[in-house]
Amino acid sequence: MSRIVIEPHYLGSLEYFALLSRYDEICLEIHDSFPKQTYRNRAYFLTSNKIQPLIVPVTYSNGTKTKDVLINYSQRWIKDHWGAFYSAYGKAPFFEYFNDDFKSIWDKKPKHLIDLNLELIKMCFKILQVNIKLTFTAEFVKKQENDFRNTINPKKPFSDRKIYKPSPYSQLFGNTFVPNLSIVDLIICEGPNSAQILSNSYVRN
Repeated sequence: MSRIVIEPHYLGSLEYFALLSRYDEICLEIHDSFPKQTYRNRAYFLTSNKIQPLIVPVTYSNGTKTKDVLINYSQRWIKDHWGAFYSAYGKAPFFEYFNDDFKSIWDKKPKHLIDLNLELIKMCFKILQVNIKLTFTAEFVKKQENDFRNTINPKKPFSDRKIYKPSPYSQLFGNTFVPNLSIVDLIICEGPNSAQILSNSYVRN
């Protein structure tokens, strides 16, 4: 069985899911110290005006483990994320099929970020119709086989990593394809074709 170790992302990018879909088991790192400015609590949607970042506000201190990071509900981020979701994809072909699935997870208001991310990952796997085992690290180990922890991050372009190559599909806005948005963009625009597009997007070494 092929296995990868990687951190849990929030509504992960196409690069993230193209990588995950190549493995039988995804071991999510939850015992590392939570870092700033990563995909763990942010995603990118395509709206009529621009690429919009969506950030889940979190509460943690220096050295807090990923599994212990709390979601901050003093901010109205759920309303903002749902508003961005509806604005970006309300007219997309598969919005009516999947919008309730996403909204139901947001509305649960999980206490920890890991629980939110895990539910969204599971739901996306279900929509993509891929059967992948999800496990968690039991402790922090510095080096592991197939270790992709902190490899996919928003600070560097995806082209630097040689994991994802854009496989264009129909998007709602603009005349030029925008690559590597959140998996939401692909699922809501392409529905059952999403898994094949992801497969075409993976760079095979």
